[in-house]
Amino acid sequence: MRRLTTLLVFLLTTSVATYAQYQNPDPDGEAQANFLKKMEKKARYGAYLIEKEISFGTGKGLNNQPTVTVSEVGNIEMVSLENKVNVGYLLPYNQFVRLNDYDFEIFYRNNFKSQKYPPVKVSLTDDAIFFDDNYGQYYGFQAMQSGQRCRFRYNYVYSDGKYLTRLFFHEGIPIRDEIITFRVPDWLELDITEKNFEGYKISKTVKKDKDVNVITYKINNLPSLHEESASLARPYYLPHLIITLRSFTLGQKKYNVLKNLDDMYAWYDLLYKKADNNTDVLKNQVQQLIQGKTTDEDKIKAIYYWVQDNIRYIAYEEGYAGYVPTTVQEVFKDKYGDCKGMANLLTEMLKLAGFDAHFAWIGTREIPYDRKEIQALCVDNHAISVLYLKGKTYFLDGTEKYASFGRNAYRIQGKSALVEHGDKYSVEVVPPATVDENVINTKATLALNNDKLMGHVTMTFDGETKNFFHNVYNAIPANKRKQFINALLELNNNNTEATNVKTSDFNDRDIPIKLDGDIEISNQVTKADNLCYTGIDFFPATITSFIPDEERKNPIDIDNIFLSTDEVTLELPKGAKAKALPANFQSSFLKNNMSASYTAINNTIVLKKKFELNSPVIRNSEFSDWKAFVNRIKEFNRNNITVQLP
Repeated sequence: MRRLTTLLVFLLTTSVATYAQYQNPDPDGEAQANFLKKMEKKARYGAYLIEKEISFGTGKGLNNQPTVTVSEVGNIEMVSLENKVNVGYLLPYNQFVRLNDYDFEIFYRNNFKSQKYPPVKVSLTDDAIFFDDNYGQYYGFQAMQSGQRCRFRYNYVYSDGKYLTRLFFHEGIPIRDEIITFRVPDWLELDITEKNFEGYKISKTVKKDKDVNVITYKINNLPSLHEESASLARPYYLPHLIITLRSFTLGQKKYNVLKNLDDMYAWYDLLYKKADNNTDVLKNQVQQLIQGKTTDEDKIKAIYYWVQDNIRYIAYEEGYAGYVPTTVQEVFKDKYGDCKGMANLLTEMLKLAGFDAHFAWIGTREIPYDRKEIQALCVDNHAISVLYLKGKTYFLDGTEKYASFGRNAYRIQGKSALVEHGDKYSVEVVPPATVDENVINTKATLALNNDKLMGHVTMTFDGETKNFFHNVYNAIPANKRKQFINALLELNNNNTEATNVKTSDFNDRDIPIKLDGDIEISNQVTKADNLCYTGIDFFPATITSFIPDEERKNPIDIDNIFLSTDEVTLELPKGAKAKALPANFQSSFLKNNMSASYTAINNTIVLKKKFELNSPVIRNSEFSDWKAFVNRIKEFNRNNITVQLP
């Protein structure tokens, strides 16, 4: 969905070589434009009405088995809010969806006139989501004046209803009125799960039309979606519907679809078994990797790290191939695969080495659903390998570059995995994250030398902070990596220069990242008579990037938890002593805490700080408190210490 919105923004701001030959605004169009412009001043066009009707039929699915089909008929009435603006609608497609018909109508004089412009095809592949491998068709034109109306109508069919999983109300444009109707026949057992309706005026009506249950949702005055950095995944806060086909009756026979978790696993397993693996091609590679390794852990690491380092992750799905893992021989030969292909390869390599490994489906933290509650296919968007060893369960993600064995990526921590065991399955929960697993430790020993601070800095990264370091470092051009490391050791101070820099072995992912260097800080000391004023608290600039501005629309997700500890020691000249130190500091917001204290011992001053980020999600209603929390930290950071010189 994030990729779809980004593309929509691109289409809104990019010239489209499609002009309506005849078009004109009219009083109704101008009124609609004025209404939508009041809703959202910066919008370039909007929808006055969106209607979608969902109905159900039957057809033939995988292996020619009976399945439920879905028809979606849409009517999108749009209006331009500016002159010379691209107006249109983006429809997603994949092998499960085909377009029966569409029409694009432009209002001219007193009526809408049909003008079937050819659509613009765009890719919607998102590396983060492998169940959403759609391309899109953008249907639109360039409106020359504000108030120009158009109408887009379409009718497309899902050949397998299991793949209609969610409907969100919001779009990339403001909407005056939206109506979504389901026509559910008596022969179909369908669940519609309502999510995040709180705070929205959404009406729901249910009525009977002969043997069809008609369920209608209506919502008004929806603002457009916004792409903003560090945004919480939209399923956590936007209203939407999850559609689950439970069962259907055809010819007096009842068929389960996704009645329960057993059915969900049966469907996954059916597709998983379609990967016709030939593991013979892996045997030599596995033997080479484990040769000379004497412990199980070393053998597993050799295989796990080889997959991380040698198989490139790409999104590769098409129709049912979006659920069938690529065979191990293909991934091994091509040296690339999606998460399913990489999990398949890793699992089979571990099996060849004699380990109890299993393919598993899992939803990342982008997905808020509980597997016990939701059995729609949107509950999973990722695949990993689950390993059982000496009474412990390990969750191995081949796509997680630089991850060490036994450390779970934050994006799957706390999530449940559906683990393949032949005709049976198990559900294993990845242990939830704790801040003390993800640590940044900074230790600086400084000395006051006339008008400079000079000394040594050591920084240590472990857990997710280590993985984050690896990903950033390896994404930087080689000629700029030294500059990146130096900047870290220079403690976010433009007047600092780092020299004699040393690092731990970055190729060893089983040890923490360690950086060491000598530093010299200028312009940090002010003298007046026999008093000296300086600061030894260095504020982490990265936190300021998460302070929302006045126009921020989306909740913030810092997307990690961590513990940061600092210890800065300042050695004073002989005979000097601390005259005034800042008071102890303590501040909290949700489960995030910051504490700091200064102490003076003989001719040294020690600053100790501890910052815990336990609650990385900041909702809109919490913006003010969050900003106040960060600003209190910044204010404390500005404190100076006063030194009495001899």
